[in-house]
Amino acid sequence: VYRLVKMPPPHLRREQVAALAGVDSEDSVRWWRAMGFPEVPDDEAIFTDTDVEMVARLRELLDEGVVADADVLRLARLMGSSFSRLVDAQLAIVDDLARSQGADRLAALSNDGGDVVGTIEATMVYVWRRHMLAALVDRLWFDRDDLEQAVGFADLSGFSRVTKEVTAEELTRIIEAFEAVAYDVISGHQARVVKLLGDEVMFVAPELDDAVAVGVELISRLQAIEEVPPVHCGVAWGPTVTVGGDVFGPTVNLASRLTGVARPDTVALGRDDEARLASRAGLHIRRVRRLYDLKGVGRTSITSIRPAADEAA
Repeated sequence: VYRLVKMPPPHLRREQVAALAGVDSEDSVRWWRAMGFPEVPDDEAIFTDTDVEMVARLRELLDEGVVADADVLRLARLMGSSFSRLVDAQLAIVDDLARSQGADRLAALSNDGGDVVGTIEATMVYVWRRHMLAALVDRLWFDRDDLEQAVGFADLSGFSRVTKEVTAEELTRIIEAFEAVAYDVISGHQARVVKLLGDEVMFVAPELDDAVAVGVELISRLQAIEEVPPVHCGVAWGPTVTVGGDVFGPTVNLASRLTGVARPDTVALGRDDEARLASRAGLHIRRVRRLYDLKGVGRTSITSIRPAADEAA
């Protein structure tokens, strides 16, 4: 298995890694846990020279003051959770490949017809580099870091009920369809997916019009997929703080609360933000008379937005 993922055979214990890398054993354990791995017993030799090299690099960055220990832990947690989910998705694809070949997972990964693991690795590096390039351009050229921007959530309506009525295979198809459309639509409007939470996606956009357009197109695109429940969205504009790739602040809270009160196949927007809409073409806009008491926000007037073609508005 180690050879399959291009790592040398394990021959080092935890304390040996710490000693060779010149770090405290306690530090290496904290970093290991932050990545989401269970603690390894002292007498088990599961580590390699690759682990020593990585720990030594982290120690060097810390000693030179390039990063702080808290930054290392935050990044380790983010990468650990992200890659754990990514690997699960990749192995699910490998399982499908194995079934089609009448082989087991290991045989599929070791396929003589192509370097499956190497291709997966190269793809991840390529995608990372492209995202890094886009982020650097955005921040260096446009000075976009912690700033005012649009925050949106899109949530599948009645998803808890749906999960009780469909098979596991049908549920998988629903989630995959939702995720595929969400990524396609959000990227198509110069916006960015912040995170997926099962039946909900959070995104940010540089302009309010872009975020509203995302919500409206999501509604239209998902309406065409019969098995996917209706989607309801909330969008807000304001200051945000980015930490570890996630986005925080009162604007995020407002967008989340608006999503909670939005009706199926609508985008809920705070009345104060409505004036920021530069374009209303293709939108059916209705001011809701009812005032909503939103937790952490207070009494709020909202505007409901649908695709203009939706005569049910």
